[in-house]
Amino acid sequence: MGFLRSRRIRWTRAIALGACMTLGAPLLAACGSGSDSGSGGRQVVVADYGGVTDEGYKAAYFKGFTQQTGIKVVTASADMARYIAMAKAGTSQWDTIDADGFAVVDMTDRGLVQKLPDSVPRSDTVTGKYRDYSAGGYTQSFVLAYRKSAFKTAPTSWADVWDTKKFPGKRGWPNYYIGTAEAALLADGVQGSGLYPLDFDRAFAKLDKLKSSLTIYDSYAAVTQGLQAGSVDMALLPNGRAAVLAKDDPDIAIMWEQNIFYPWSGFTIPKGAPNAEGMAKLLTYMQDPKRQAAFAEQTYYGPTLKAAYDLIDAKVAAELPGTPEHKALAVTVDTPALAAQTDEYIKRYSAWVAK
Repeated sequence: MGFLRSRRIRWTRAIALGACMTLGAPLLAACGSGSDSGSGGRQVVVADYGGVTDEGYKAAYFKGFTQQTGIKVVTASADMARYIAMAKAGTSQWDTIDADGFAVVDMTDRGLVQKLPDSVPRSDTVTGKYRDYSAGGYTQSFVLAYRKSAFKTAPTSWADVWDTKKFPGKRGWPNYYIGTAEAALLADGVQGSGLYPLDFDRAFAKLDKLKSSLTIYDSYAAVTQGLQAGSVDMALLPNGRAAVLAKDDPDIAIMWEQNIFYPWSGFTIPKGAPNAEGMAKLLTYMQDPKRQAAFAEQTYYGPTLKAAYDLIDAKVAAELPGTPEHKALAVTVDTPALAAQTDEYIKRYSAWVAK
């Protein structure tokens, strides 16, 4: 999943555009737009969400890969619904998409992606049968970022976020569901080991109690800007965005306690990919500890190869999800369980934001 600009937001279109998945290839244009059609041969097309992850991919992976192989890497604006529709039709214009682990689980279980060739190294973090269908992308956590000067004591739990007497002021909140039900349930006393399957009735009842103290923003970038400007004093954010803020502003800190840890994102090759062979070469190039370390140093998102941690600058490593220290404080997402609930999660959260 980054994410992260509007990463995962377009996953919602997989619900709204579900009918597109039944269309034949000639009608797929109705499910998406753009002139990023893959042509196979000497290029591969990677659909991603722009922003810091796109910059990291280009610097750590794409530039060197093209220099080494002569295969050009073209990026397209990611749209999960379009990716799924094209894969189902077997005539994809893209060779991969930057996807959360729970999205990979869903696509794999539906038979929409190809098994990776043996030449692609398997990730240390991708689990079970999905290791054979997805190369590792990165790890991330959703955390609380806050202004130290706004509070007498530092928040150390999601229950503190809901405690508006001890921690007054507005909270920045995304117009997007990732991590929100988990945070609410943890605030309500649910233990991390018993978090899944998510109890949506309980979660949204808890969110209702905080809603008057929330400023809901349209994007993570806007949440970030609100915290920067002091419009809110704390905010739910992906750790990469929070780390950049904290690096630039010494008044901003990260609450790592109860960080909501997403143990992997991944890259699949869809059915009907225009250059599956070239994409497998790129995925092989990306499954390299040194290159994953370079990506982590630029983005603050963690590697999916354990050996990469030994190569990361110590100051950066201290701010990454997935370190022993941060994993000890984390609540780890159950990726298959979340995959089974994602559609309902999106519908419930969208309705809650709108009411």
